[in-house]
Amino acid sequence: MQYRLSGSGTHWDVNGNDRVFDDLRPRYPDFFEIIVDPAKSRVPNLRFVRDDLERDPVDRRNYDGLNAIAIAYYETNYRAEAGRGDGLAYLALSQRSAKLLAVPWRAYGEVHEPALRSAILDFFEDAGSGEKLHTERTAPRLLDVVRSLGKKETDPKRAARIATLTQLLSSKAEAVRAESEGAETHPSEP
Repeated sequence: MQYRLSGSGTHWDVNGNDRVFDDLRPRYPDFFEIIVDPAKSRVPNLRFVRDDLERDPVDRRNYDGLNAIAIAYYETNYRAEAGRGDGLAYLALSQRSAKLLAVPWRAYGEVHEPALRSAILDFFEDAGSGEKLHTERTAPRLLDVVRSLGKKETDPKRAARIATLTQLLSSKAEAVRAESEGAETHPSEP
């Protein structure tokens, strides 16, 4: 009962010997069918995963929902960032990534279980670390999501963690913006 992808390096399907995706795929077959197939353009139904994540009382299903959302976010974000500059495909995948981030954001406000809230912060911290493939440019997307969690938090330790994570994401977002502005003012030669 934890967020299972912290420290998994660039991978979002396994963490060492923990085969996270293989474990969760049978629980969410329709959800993952859409997520892992790049040819499918429809938005997956998030209701079942969201309902699991927001269960009360908290049990393993909450964490299964969180880990499923994390895998879906990393896969969708990877494809979006890999296709950056590809117009509508990039936009559609970026919007899908944002919808996936909204699920744990909402659960943070709905479920007050301290361990689950900490696991959700583990996910946001991992997503903002830049460790997973193509996540180094997504700090701006995460910044406001994480910052807004501070309004939902009354525990001083988790509030301090949110503030620290917000500062880290703010620094990364500034670096991404500076890099983007530099690329615009100094386009590469063909």
